[in-house]
Amino acid sequence: MAVFHQLCSGFPGFRSREILRAGVSATALAACVLPAAAWAQQDAADSASQPSDEQLETEHAIIVTGIRASLQGARARKRDAEQVMDSITAQDIGALPDRSVSEALQRVPGVTLQRTSDNRDPARLSGEGGGVFIRGLSFVRSELNGRDAFSAANGRALSFEDISSDLLSGVDVYKNPSADMVEGGIGGTINLRTRKPFDAPGFVAAFSGDINYADLRKKSFISGNALVSDHWNTPLGEIGVLVSYSISNIGNRTDSISTGRYVPTTVSADDAAASGGSLAAGDTVYIPNSMGYRRIDWSQKRTAFDGSIQWRPSDTLTLTGEALISKATPHDLEYAMGDWSQPETYNPSYVYGSAGELISGVAENRQLNMDTRAGSQHKKTQDYSFKAEWTPGDHWTISTDVQYVKSAATVYSMTAFTGVSVPATFDFDYSGSPPRLNIYPTDSSQSFADKSLNWWAAAMDHLEDNEADQWAWRGDAEYRFDDSFLKSIKVGGRWTDSHAITRQTGYNWSVLSAQYWLPGNEVYLDQAAPGGPSDLPNQTQFMTYPDFFRGKTANPTSGLWFPSGSLVSQGTAHAYDYLQATETNGWGWTPLSSDFSQTTSGGGINDQTQKTWAGYALARFGLDESPIGRFDGNIGVRVVHTEAKAVGSATSVGTVSVNCDPATTDCTDYNTAVAFVAGDLGSQVTYGKNSYTDVLPSLNLRYFVNDDLQVRFAVSKSIARPSFTQLNPYTSLSFSFNPDGTPSGTGVGGRTTAFTGTAGNPDLKPTRATNFDLSFEYYYGRSNSLTLGLFYKDIKDYIFAGLVEQDYTSNGQTVTFDVTRQTNGSHGTIKGAELAYTQFFDFLPGALSGFGFSGNVTYVESSGGKNTAVNVFDTNQTTNAGLELPLEGLSKWSYNVAGIYEKYGISARVAYNWRSSYLLTTSAANINYPVWADAYGQLDASVLVSVGDHFKIGLQGTNLLTSRTYLRVGDPDLKPRYSWTETDRRVAMVVRTLF
Repeated sequence: MAVFHQLCSGFPGFRSREILRAGVSATALAACVLPAAAWAQQDAADSASQPSDEQLETEHAIIVTGIRASLQGARARKRDAEQVMDSITAQDIGALPDRSVSEALQRVPGVTLQRTSDNRDPARLSGEGGGVFIRGLSFVRSELNGRDAFSAANGRALSFEDISSDLLSGVDVYKNPSADMVEGGIGGTINLRTRKPFDAPGFVAAFSGDINYADLRKKSFISGNALVSDHWNTPLGEIGVLVSYSISNIGNRTDSISTGRYVPTTVSADDAAASGGSLAAGDTVYIPNSMGYRRIDWSQKRTAFDGSIQWRPSDTLTLTGEALISKATPHDLEYAMGDWSQPETYNPSYVYGSAGELISGVAENRQLNMDTRAGSQHKKTQDYSFKAEWTPGDHWTISTDVQYVKSAATVYSMTAFTGVSVPATFDFDYSGSPPRLNIYPTDSSQSFADKSLNWWAAAMDHLEDNEADQWAWRGDAEYRFDDSFLKSIKVGGRWTDSHAITRQTGYNWSVLSAQYWLPGNEVYLDQAAPGGPSDLPNQTQFMTYPDFFRGKTANPTSGLWFPSGSLVSQGTAHAYDYLQATETNGWGWTPLSSDFSQTTSGGGINDQTQKTWAGYALARFGLDESPIGRFDGNIGVRVVHTEAKAVGSATSVGTVSVNCDPATTDCTDYNTAVAFVAGDLGSQVTYGKNSYTDVLPSLNLRYFVNDDLQVRFAVSKSIARPSFTQLNPYTSLSFSFNPDGTPSGTGVGGRTTAFTGTAGNPDLKPTRATNFDLSFEYYYGRSNSLTLGLFYKDIKDYIFAGLVEQDYTSNGQTVTFDVTRQTNGSHGTIKGAELAYTQFFDFLPGALSGFGFSGNVTYVESSGGKNTAVNVFDTNQTTNAGLELPLEGLSKWSYNVAGIYEKYGISARVAYNWRSSYLLTTSAANINYPVWADAYGQLDASVLVSVGDHFKIGLQGTNLLTSRTYLRVGDPDLKPRYSWTETDRRVAMVVRTLF
């Protein structure tokens, strides 16, 4: 019972709030112990007074460091916040090998991480984190120091893996906003906080470095960062300067075995007879339409510079200027092999599962396809800001803030393919983990290693060039009242002017010398093609896939010939210099032009501008004593007006390829179509404009049951604007006729029409939500807490692909087309709960008192709503997005548990993160069917040891259990596993210093 009493009532001798405040401030000063946490605790103590040296020497001044200090600082930020939020501090990020912000965010209640860079490309896992979801929603707003932060690829949100965690003092996750917060996130808002020179009491110099070893890649990567900060009293006032630089190198390898989509196939009478009764004629079995494996070597160099200057010419005025420049250059090299055709329905070796899915067997005389793909990106974000804050007296605070942010991203993808004139046998068993896929020549007298039997097959390239920039200004004024129920009134305004342009080509595939369906002109890999470079045979490499899946499955092959990595990784012009001579059919692959106006058919150029004007009013209120007890809160409203304009590629107008005989057929629609095609609509760029105004009220209430227990209630309205991709005005019109000239297309309501099309929609409105939160927060002792949060979101105007009627005019003909386009309209709800618990066992004796625990669990449930097609011009995406499926990225359950030790200069943590299965995408690339991610859990750990007053050394480990990623393909009723992926365990040696 004594132990229970100490758990529930805190620590003996610490009963007054004054002592608690002193402890928090001591934590702020203790931040200088670790470079990764140099200012995290200061943020937690902004509202507390700075204790003197004498105070710190008193018996009640408790100084904590390391992981415990950061958890205590994060606890203080959550406890004292006006809104429903969670926080992580720099030590939380630095204490584990979380190389990016996204990987650190998964530790927060309600936040989950999608481990692919692009959910439509599930075969390629992200090397660092991936997409971030809050409470199962991707409608997440990203901020840097309370300002807009975005990446050029989408112009709305930030790719968190592009930002170095080394530069941050902490990250705040707001789940229900107040009126003074910038609109744009229904799931929540993630604010990245950087350090400032005035945050620290004086001079600080911090350096750290690590060597990170990836065990599957068998390669080490070196990273480091440095920070110097100081401030001085001068005749002009107090001046502070901070300079920070980070360079991060990281890499990994992924091995994967995969099938394709499982195709429902009817058993024929012949197959039924051959099965000896195990199959019946007319039965449906499910056969994968491909099988294969791949290896991807990924690496990234990321650099970041952060510099800030602060000037306090008087006690009432502070000026802050900051520049942050971040660059990331990920590269990947992929070697993939497979048979991309469906095997026979039955042979005696086949074993089917209970649902009729093919599980194992031996398929002979298959055709191998090998490809080597090089991908690279160059991403740069520049953020410049200036802020002035003036406090003329005890009542007023006035601030103004201006920001310019610019982001650019280029994408390069180049693939070369080979084939081999050796039929292959696939011996497979997909029932195990890992599965078995062994490939060998059907004719044992032949060999895949015979270079003279391998030939150049095809090539493909893809290019992107994206950029975005924004000017933003805001001004705020707050008046504080003395000893009143009304604590303060705050008003403000904000203006933004944004521009984003994306230029994206399609995937430009074409033949080189031969295909299995186009034999006869093969250029073999041991040959120098006529008129081509003599060293063409040297542009190949022999791959044996060593240590595949860490040797836990049979090596898939004794070796295969692939195009060399150097051939495809030095630009398309370099590849064409070699491959052009292999085009022996008189036609074939030509690389894309760098002139995107010539290579971006299908809406590849999307030029968007957006301006917003916002104003808000916020009242803070509260009473320390009232008939119902102590409470506080804020109520306000934000009004925002948005104007958007879009310019896209020229309209694509189809052709009429049939004839119509007026003697036998009504040719009215046919004649209209012929006249429409003769016009000049196809030479005109597409454009659109849109405007809307949103009124966003909010209320945040907090009731103090006692000094340790508080209850929050919050309600607000929020919006998530359409993505710039969804606003693309590009339009593709087509004509659907039977051979006799009668209409054959399907229109609204199922009626028959000749005029169909696909279009973006610059007239889209935001998705809108009403958000409710109720939380119970119990804070006890110096570092402990138990919190429960309940939430409910009523969301309307989900964006989805629908069929609508739209008029277009060409050559004097105004025609109503039935167009598939993005539209607003669906309604849904999100509800759930978040439970979090942190406990340090100070009541235990001696060394045991250094142990602690931190954990959280989240439950999310959704109903209604719609998934959206990323590319409305892809019929597979629009069709599958309309299926009755859960929301993409939403796991019902997720949890984190961490064991902590903090004592005697040792700072250690073992942490496990887990999420339940979820729908990854409604339509995966190439598979064109829904893909689901199985439940995934990962164990990470770290230990740091203090060496003197200025140094720490330690080890960090990521994915210590070498967790595998499993994907499934299909609908909710039948979704067999189709992909198994193994990646690195990473171990880093870390050195940190602080002076």
